[in-house]
Amino acid sequence: MNAEPDRFEERRQPEPARPEDVRNPFERDKGRVIHSAAFRRLQGKTQVMGTSEGDFHRTRLTHSIEVGQIGEGVLLKLSRTVTDPVAREWLPDRSLVLATCHAHDLGHPPYGHDGEVAIHGKMKDDDGFEGNGQTLRVLTKLEKYRARGVGLNPTRRLLLAVLKYPVPYSEARRRLPADSDRPPKCYMDTERDTVDWILQPFADADRALFTSMDAAGRARFKSFDCSIMDCADDIAYAVHDLEDAIGRRMVIRDQFEAALDAADDALDFAALTGLGLSMDRDTLQRLLFSAHSHDRKQAIAALVNFFVTHVALVELRDFAHPLLRWNATLPPQARALCDFLMDFTRQHVVRTAEVVQLRRKGRRLIAAMFDEFLTAPEELIPRSFWDGLDPRETVPRRVCDYVAGMTDAYAERVWRRLFEPGYGNSTDEL
Repeated sequence: MNAEPDRFEERRQPEPARPEDVRNPFERDKGRVIHSAAFRRLQGKTQVMGTSEGDFHRTRLTHSIEVGQIGEGVLLKLSRTVTDPVAREWLPDRSLVLATCHAHDLGHPPYGHDGEVAIHGKMKDDDGFEGNGQTLRVLTKLEKYRARGVGLNPTRRLLLAVLKYPVPYSEARRRLPADSDRPPKCYMDTERDTVDWILQPFADADRALFTSMDAAGRARFKSFDCSIMDCADDIAYAVHDLEDAIGRRMVIRDQFEAALDAADDALDFAALTGLGLSMDRDTLQRLLFSAHSHDRKQAIAALVNFFVTHVALVELRDFAHPLLRWNATLPPQARALCDFLMDFTRQHVVRTAEVVQLRRKGRRLIAAMFDEFLTAPEELIPRSFWDGLDPRETVPRRVCDYVAGMTDAYAERVWRRLFEPGYGNSTDEL
């Protein structure tokens, strides 16, 4: 087993040190992510509600920043409670956690998961498309830093941390219905050489197990660092997106109470308060739906604190390497509450007719643009972007990279220039 930490600080393209730079490799990773164009573009990409609906709710950018803050909290909690010496030795650097959390959504396209479905529908016969898989492309190929085609040249450990689904599209696709346009949770086959490089330090048995799938074609495992990011992501989605929905009056207390009643068997508030949740069922509802926003903020803060302080490590004994052997997770009672809050937002916000109408519009807009770009990509896609892509890639993949990198507002402007009579002129700033 190659367990040396230095292997995971390596970059695929060796770099000379900058004069008097005192940062460690992960601090440099964090800086590159934060200063990247892809990170800035997250401010214009949908989280749950569209970016044009107001200036109160989360975008992909503010969500990613909050995931980073929660990830820091999880790391701090683990650093003070983990007693196994090997697990303690392999706890990630704070800057690595922040870099991972800030980078985890860089590959997500405009219009959230509906944009992802639209792009995958066009790419499913050409290695597919999946937002997390696209994050690998952004970090290692598309983002501009030192030279064309190397992305941010991040460390191996950062790439392992954002590799949320370590199975290739060609294998995951076989488990899906032939007519499905939903992208499987995977990385694209175009990134296979990158994934091979990421997994080089692991023994053959660890690599084989780590990249295995369950019967439904889903990845079975995540790395240690990825599991910390994933917990933080779930906590942020469960709590902050609910806060947005309540703040915008998209849900009311009666709906929340009815959902609690329906989930009564899964949620044990006596056990939750025994574990340290500072609110019983009635207090949680009263504070969340209070007429005073500071009450809601206190409920949100209490939920985040409860989840963060209950993250624990589990040991996966079939793995030899510590980065695969240990995972952060929420215990069953906390996991049930987190899942309930996420599902409530999905059912009462994401899947409402009003939101679905807007989501469908985004899906159709993306699909129409994609088809149009395919007819003459070198003429329709800005030369500054097209010339920066690898000509060895297929034309659909290069069109995919362009569309996936758009913000919601940019996509709408380009669609209008392409299809709306009377809109746009040759000097418009896109």
